[in-house]
Amino acid sequence: MKRFFTKKVLIMTTALSLAVSAGSIAYSATTLKKITAYQNYAIGIEVGGKKTDLSMDGKKLYPITFEGRTYVPARIVADSLGANVQWDEKRQTVVITPEGQTPPKIDTGSSNTTPPSGSAAASSNKGTIKDPIKFNTAFTYKELVNYKPDEYDTSSADFTVTVKKAVSITRDQIVDYGFQRPEEDPDLEYKLVTLHVKVKNATMKSSGKSSSIGYMYLSSFRPYIWGAQTADGAYVIGGTDYGFDGSMSVAVTEALPDFPKVTPSTKGSSFEVTGNVILPVIKGQENYLVINKSDSTLENNDRKIYFKLQ
Repeated sequence: MKRFFTKKVLIMTTALSLAVSAGSIAYSATTLKKITAYQNYAIGIEVGGKKTDLSMDGKKLYPITFEGRTYVPARIVADSLGANVQWDEKRQTVVITPEGQTPPKIDTGSSNTTPPSGSAAASSNKGTIKDPIKFNTAFTYKELVNYKPDEYDTSSADFTVTVKKAVSITRDQIVDYGFQRPEEDPDLEYKLVTLHVKVKNATMKSSGKSSSIGYMYLSSFRPYIWGAQTADGAYVIGGTDYGFDGSMSVAVTEALPDFPKVTPSTKGSSFEVTGNVILPVIKGQENYLVINKSDSTLENNDRKIYFKLQ
């Protein structure tokens, strides 16, 4: 059994979101026009009074200024409004469907059919090692932090987690993210896993004892990455969701810049983000991302939730 622990060496502040991907789009030369435009780092986007994430895969998607007008990726704005975004390859058209309406069936012309942030279908799987959550489906569970409730504060929230993407990364790329280079190990490789996380109904209860703090930061409500495991039981403990550009932690910080608190009187606190995790996996095998519940009343094996990475 392999065990892996990452070492953080720096913290950066950024955010992660999604944009309509044009990587697989083919254009006719007659429809293209060369222009000179500028990425405008000073422009932000707010929807409903909240700052919107502007990056994807660890890279900022800054608005573009061209001839006095500002252009932003369609998916960023549409996702923030709860709309569905699709790319119609045949018509070369971005199709945006308002929230509450059924999106049309579109032949995408490619295998890239990932729905926009937050729109994944609900999973019908149990999340066990024998019935892992299918890739790009949303799994909801109750997260309870209830260790010695008579002595310490307790908390709960509804977490909905979707694995949106998982790509292989090299040790050199991990160094580029600001970490020490992992030691060479013939049995390990690394994935950059993109997770979409919804947190709803975040609450906390004070123990009333001197050990009670009396509040929790809403940003502390996020899934605990246990590591990776294969179907035959081989595992790697570890995974880093903080300390690099595009990580889940800094995405949460960007989404909650005012550091809102959850207190016993707080009702219905929630947020929604997309962020990355660097995950060590067993080389040459199908691995599952493992998220660990905090509920102390559960047996260790019952705490684990398994997500497919492809």
